[in-house]
Amino acid sequence: MPATPSRWKTIFNYAIILLIFALTGTTAAWAPRLLMPLTGLEKGTWAYIVVYFVLITPIYQVLLLIYAFIFGRFHYFWSKQKLLFRKLFGWLKTSPPPPSDPQP
Repeated sequence: MPATPSRWKTIFNYAIILLIFALTGTTAAWAPRLLMPLTGLEKGTWAYIVVYFVLITPIYQVLLLIYAFIFGRFHYFWSKQKLLFRKLFGWLKTSPPPPSDPQP
């Protein structure tokens, strides 16, 4: 079965998305190597590890959106980011229902 142009377009879109993830992961793993010496923490300590993960998480999210913008997939990744943060932090926004007053 020959590949149709729409199928190639879909394969190309998937390849771009995978490229964005690859570049983001590589850059996010490389960036803390430059930033961690600025913290003054000794490598291998618990504090170093905690600061490393706290530092790499927002760096990854920002880099993902930057690379997505460069490759023209910003809206796709922005919608996924918003969905992720709604699921992670949505419970913070919801408040319990107000207590109902008993009817006399």
